[in-house]
Amino acid sequence: MFRAGAQWRTHATAADTESCQWDIETYNDWMETVKREESEGRRGDSGLGVYTSIVYWASKTSEIEDGVSSLWWQSLVSNFTVIPTTELPHGIQYGISFTTITVDVPRNLEYLFNCVLSLGGKIIKASMPLNQDLPLVLKTAAALVETKVDAYVNATGLGAKSLVGDDDVYPTRGQTVLVRGEARYVTTRLGKDEGDISYVIPRSGITVLGGTKEAGIWDTRANDRTTASILERCKRLAPELLDSSGEFEVLGVQVGLRPSRKGGARVEVESVGGRDIVVHSYGHSGAGYQNSVGSANKVVRLLQGQEHTQNLISPAKL
Repeated sequence: MFRAGAQWRTHATAADTESCQWDIETYNDWMETVKREESEGRRGDSGLGVYTSIVYWASKTSEIEDGVSSLWWQSLVSNFTVIPTTELPHGIQYGISFTTITVDVPRNLEYLFNCVLSLGGKIIKASMPLNQDLPLVLKTAAALVETKVDAYVNATGLGAKSLVGDDDVYPTRGQTVLVRGEARYVTTRLGKDEGDISYVIPRSGITVLGGTKEAGIWDTRANDRTTASILERCKRLAPELLDSSGEFEVLGVQVGLRPSRKGGARVEVESVGGRDIVVHSYGHSGAGYQNSVGSANKVVRLLQGQEHTQNLISPAKL
């Protein structure tokens, strides 16, 4: 999770209405969080930052089959603008800009951790038996908790492949490079194929350069050739970060595995053994941050629904 670049750029298609809703709920929530922090003099506490995002397409893709003006989310974000063709860089056919939000992942996770603690949450670290025996896992978890468990949320990412035997779960490998300096814009360049992607995501004082999308690859070792390719591709996207010799100052190379799933994320409720209520929430792939709030809202609604049907959940405990 610390390896994520983390920006808001929806991957959802118009046909996937639920993912669209998750993404917009998250966008709106993050914007409100930023506004609230600024009004309270706590700017940046959550690790969220507002930037102009520029997205380029080198060729037409399924996302813009009917043109960039037809993007389903164009009226739902701030300052959406189609870039005139006369202003596009060489080799680019389409371009847009809009106001986006980036996530300084380490800071944001610390912020969320503290939010949980402030609400009375407790953190328990323990090893669980990932052997496709969910009832045993729930029994083990219950033994670690001092009070009665009303419900469980399974947000184990790639671990769900072993935990619940979901063969649709697979990794999508991503490699990024951290460089010194904060880029002026969030910039993304998309090619014809899904894996043909380059991006620049600024954080406080540093910038994340990417990237790769390698489905089914579990290898978490950095590849030097991939690093060189990322650096070369991103020179055109963030020239302001180059030194006098035309190179980035590299701070580190990261590799992470996105928790992907055939058919999309699984967010649904299950009764295990007729007694334990589990809400599964995994398989969000590279959209985990940008639809996090919307997806979590559905988890809460599912838990509240169980209250009405089985009288197991107390709203005060959600």
